[in-house]
Amino acid sequence: MSNAITLPQTMLKRLEKISAVSRRTTGVIVKQAIAEKLDYEEWVIEQIDAGLADVKAGRVLSDEAFWQQLGNSGRGRKKAA
Repeated sequence: MSNAITLPQTMLKRLEKISAVSRRTTGVIVKQAIAEKLDYEEWVIEQIDAGLADVKAGRVLSDEAFWQQLGNSGRGRKKAA
């Protein structure tokens, strides 16, 4: 399957510069960039779903409990000089 996209001139120039320096084709760079962005977006969706499942299961903290827990997390650590 082959698809075409239109890129702004500034983005195309950046792509061509990276292609020349890295000795990779623009197509390879674009495919890698898209794959990495898709991986990230899928990870974000998974994290959101996990958070919503925690809320649904009642695994949440009140504001007060959150700040108290956050304040206690630094105890016992040495302060940087």
